[in-house]
Amino acid sequence: MHMQSKLTASFAAIGIIACLTAVFIARDMIRSEFGDYVLQREFSLFRADLAEYAARYGGLDRAMHMAPFSTFAAPAEETRRWQGQPFRFLVMDQAGTVLFPAGGYKAGETVPGEVLAGAEPVTVDGKVVALAAHTGLRRMAAGDAAFLGMADSSLAIGAACGAGLAVLLALALGWRQSAPARKVIRNVRTLCSGGGEGTCIEVPVDEDMGELAEAYNAMSEELSRCRFELSELSVLDPQTSLYNRRHFDEQARQFFENAKRYEQPMSVVMGDLDHFRALNESFSREVGDMVLEKVAELFTRNTRKSDVVARYGGEEFVVLFTNTARDKAAIACENIRRVVEEYPWEEFHPGLKVTLSMGLADNADLGSAASMVARADQYLSAAKAGGRNRLAGAE
Repeated sequence: MHMQSKLTASFAAIGIIACLTAVFIARDMIRSEFGDYVLQREFSLFRADLAEYAARYGGLDRAMHMAPFSTFAAPAEETRRWQGQPFRFLVMDQAGTVLFPAGGYKAGETVPGEVLAGAEPVTVDGKVVALAAHTGLRRMAAGDAAFLGMADSSLAIGAACGAGLAVLLALALGWRQSAPARKVIRNVRTLCSGGGEGTCIEVPVDEDMGELAEAYNAMSEELSRCRFELSELSVLDPQTSLYNRRHFDEQARQFFENAKRYEQPMSVVMGDLDHFRALNESFSREVGDMVLEKVAELFTRNTRKSDVVARYGGEEFVVLFTNTARDKAAIACENIRRVVEEYPWEEFHPGLKVTLSMGLADNADLGSAASMVARADQYLSAAKAGGRNRLAGAE
């Protein structure tokens, strides 16, 4: 085998192996981190449903006698990620006695202290009604699987581009080093001795190495584009194009720390579409999806670019008003609520009406962004209890 062929084969093998290794490592990291996020998200949804179950029947013990939890949760299968199979999460009372078995534990059995210590409370009206712990199992919803599919596709495209460009690179380098080897070595040594960012081998435009430089630049641009697309997919809700809950929580945490450091006001509002489940049942899920997309657009249109707008889950929306006191945020919230109420929803379906209940909180006496969101959620519940289509917490 000629020197050119050997060098070309060696360079191609190294480039393809490095490219595939990077892609597989990135894929494993993405799946691992996203899987942990999915588990925590499902666990949070389960605890919320369990709290609603206990609240509806006036306590968990009474609820268990009145109706099985799986029966209670059945109408929410389309919006709840555990798809009607809640008992893979372990539920116990405060003494550690298993109420809903999972993970090898049986009903009535007492869990070990480490399991009890790691469990999280399920509260109703500020009272702990049960403790819940996840078993480590994960189940991807259709949207999650679609996200991972798009991520895999992006990585596959990047890998294919990288492998193809690695072959081009190998051909060019093999040719270059087999013919004018000393010149290439001299240029490589010059490159290595330069050490600065952006240092490259100077090659006349009419030589083959010019094509190699263009191919490398194309590869870099393609990989950057794929990385950007993957980054966008990881922070956006695919249906509404708003930020997702994970990104909002991170942004809220950072903004809260800055607001605390510089003693600036900050407000958070949580909004929930009134009777959205009934809307889906009466007008079809397709109409419900159109309503979600339009409401997301109305939120974006009636907030500032500096505000953080996100879909928090299901029909819940949340807005972080940066550097905004509660009285000013209340004006913006009322404007959003009124715009949603007055929108001509008959365009989507005759007789369709959409309203929004909202809860508002600020950082005046709270110690974290999570506490603000929790306070806003409490006020949202108060707005619903007070008749819906209103803002609570503005005073």
